[in-house]
Amino acid sequence: MKTKDKMSDQGKESVTKNSGKGRPTPSRKEREAANRKPLVGNKSKEAMVAARAKQRDDRLKARQAMLSGDEKYLLGRDRGPQRRLAREVIDNRYTLIEGLMPLMVVFLLITSVTNEAAKSVITLVMIIALIVVTIEVSLLHRIIKAKVKDKLGADTSIQKGTWFYTFTRGMQPRPLRIPKPGPRRKTK
Repeated sequence: MKTKDKMSDQGKESVTKNSGKGRPTPSRKEREAANRKPLVGNKSKEAMVAARAKQRDDRLKARQAMLSGDEKYLLGRDRGPQRRLAREVIDNRYTLIEGLMPLMVVFLLITSVTNEAAKSVITLVMIIALIVVTIEVSLLHRIIKAKVKDKLGADTSIQKGTWFYTFTRGMQPRPLRIPKPGPRRKTK
């Protein structure tokens, strides 16, 4: 019996010696430190400064491309061949729409300091100005539709929102329009 016990003890010793992992079990503190990683990339000060500089350069590049009219960087409302034609029509002529906003500001200032009779007259003039601008936008819209049919084919359907795009683009002061308008062409 003793021989059986000795053999079984030797087997247990060999199993325990060979089955070890060769290093001590890490403490909980060590495991938590190993698992701690930044959620978003490298958080060192130099890396954050470099990332901010890269983002700034990318934004400036995209803005310059948008101002120059690069289709890839334009807003969704400005993309497409129909909107390009609309911009050409609006930007190449003098319109009454451009004067609407300054006119409204002047009317607002005048109505704040005048009497009731003058306010009634100014209100009537403002309504007439809105009607005239609406008629002008409608005429420009017809010109844009004709140009689209001419350049893109007679079976081309007009993009939704072209009338409103004409109105908003025309109402913006020229220096604030994006993409920037080219120089106005002289009409003979």
